[in-house]
Amino acid sequence: MSVHPVVIDEPGKKVLLMGNEAIARGAIEAGATVATAYPGTPSSEIGNTLSRVSDAAGLYFEWSINEKVAFEVAFGASMCGQRSLVAMKHVGLNVALDVLNPVSLRGVNGGLVFVSTDDPSQHSSRTEQDNRWLAKQNCIPVLEPSSPQEAKDFTRYAFELSERVKLPVMIRTVTRLSHMRSDVDLGPIYRLERKPEFDWEGFSYRVAGFEKLFRRHGERHEKLDRVKEEFEGADFNHLKLDGSEKVGIIGVGFAFTYVLDAIRKLGVESEVAYLKLATPHPLPTEKIARMLEGVETLLVVEEVDPFVEMHVKSLAKEIAASATILGRETGHLPREGELSPSILDSALGGLLGISVDRIDRSDMEEKVGELLFDRMLTLCPGCPHRASIHALKKAVRKVKGDLMSIVVNGDIGCYGLAHAPPMSFEDTYFCMGASIGVSQGMARVGVDTIAWIGDGTFFHAGMPSLLNAVYNGSPLKIVVADNGTVAMTGFQPTPQSGKTATGKPAKKVMIEDIARTLGVDLVEVVDPYDLEGAQGAFERMLEAEGVAMVIARRACSMEAVRAMRPEKPVPYFVDDELCTGCRICLSQFGCPALAWREESGKAWVDSAICTGCSVCAQVCPFDAILLEGS
Repeated sequence: MSVHPVVIDEPGKKVLLMGNEAIARGAIEAGATVATAYPGTPSSEIGNTLSRVSDAAGLYFEWSINEKVAFEVAFGASMCGQRSLVAMKHVGLNVALDVLNPVSLRGVNGGLVFVSTDDPSQHSSRTEQDNRWLAKQNCIPVLEPSSPQEAKDFTRYAFELSERVKLPVMIRTVTRLSHMRSDVDLGPIYRLERKPEFDWEGFSYRVAGFEKLFRRHGERHEKLDRVKEEFEGADFNHLKLDGSEKVGIIGVGFAFTYVLDAIRKLGVESEVAYLKLATPHPLPTEKIARMLEGVETLLVVEEVDPFVEMHVKSLAKEIAASATILGRETGHLPREGELSPSILDSALGGLLGISVDRIDRSDMEEKVGELLFDRMLTLCPGCPHRASIHALKKAVRKVKGDLMSIVVNGDIGCYGLAHAPPMSFEDTYFCMGASIGVSQGMARVGVDTIAWIGDGTFFHAGMPSLLNAVYNGSPLKIVVADNGTVAMTGFQPTPQSGKTATGKPAKKVMIEDIARTLGVDLVEVVDPYDLEGAQGAFERMLEAEGVAMVIARRACSMEAVRAMRPEKPVPYFVDDELCTGCRICLSQFGCPALAWREESGKAWVDSAICTGCSVCAQVCPFDAILLEGS
């Protein structure tokens, strides 16, 4: 196996890295000894990379059970003088927020860097939450890179900054940066070899007692003042201003790439001043003041909220009241969603009186149109979750008589696609673990519900709400869609897998054992590929008193196919003589491996993607779907 480029110890060598991989490399160059994460797109590749190279890099990495625990583990290492990294997607910080505030108040010892990968336009998230607000709320410095090279360099720098000011430091990225690739110049890898020890005389005394913590607010503000002073002189906050420009632009983090692209495309390099801003909090106000005093109109370009724009307006009232500040808040840029080169073309062209008709991006748009096409989100061929939903719907019809008689509260994961046609059997979808909690509230007011949750999500946030249901006697019905992996975010292991993030053996912690220990009255484990057996278990769950749980367990079909390589699964086919054209396999089941042939009026199985799961054969009422070779 070739050496992963993230651990190549050749300073000056140029390698192709994804933004997330570059962050992992930055942590390794900085001498981090502990790294933790919870998988979530667009952050997952940071942990995936570290899990593959941790032994070679000499650091400990784990997929923690949730983001709060991940942050606490990293902080524990920091308190003992070790540099530590914790990574999560933006909404994961909501889970870790309970510990973030006291950590920033009490301070760190070894450098503590946490990565928030924000997701403008919600490509794989329930919201495009901007975590710069949470950083400001908790007095956390923020570094916002604009390229994989900066992602690496800023991560390494963040560890040094964290140790100087004794604060955790946030690296904030957006989806495009997390997943783009470009050449990165490698730096030297440091092995700090620090003796891990707790600072009894210093750290313990400083944090003891809530009354002492209050006095630390002033100290935390002083730390942030020192960070601001450092950011003022930092080269990565680059100001280009010669005094003749009337229009200026502040490009924040990755958004600066759109700014630079538009300036060059329009050919207005000499007409526009700009500030490449890498530190949205605390702001380098002196550089911004110089910009405000030197231009008449200032456009703030950032993703996704008008965070910098609002702070710049506040500053302008004090030093340049006549300056016009434009951006997302004023409607000169969209108030939501990702930016793009075309959006910046129009915005900057409008400010300079340049028609965007002169900007030709047709070649780019034509190439994009050839590469990309619209498609509906759906579960993979052979996905056991589709079989579980099919069996559950049949059970509900038999026990309740009507699918509309029961509310299905879903959760975060691939199984959340149960809401999509033709399954269409999921009514709500909020945040990790909410399916069980929300269902309890509905049950308490007399509404029948089913909590539909995945195995990874159950471990992340389902256990406390399940305990709450048992303790408070809620008549709850729970289906755990257990495919043995955190599939949607990159097939990371769960506590049931018997292996750690780095592939080492681990004790298996089974969901059914937890459920029984917590006092769940009925617990059954079924194979969703056995539709009749699964339906029977779901019927017993619906008829049971008290808290009842069915665990629908079958390995993720993509993982199962990978495990078979180089062999291929034996596919199914449709016997045209037996197929009546009823379309039940398509209209009620809808596996992507099934298609319709207009010319024959028959169903068809795409053998290239069929996983041989057999469920469609069980769904067909005319036994027209058969195993090849049978």
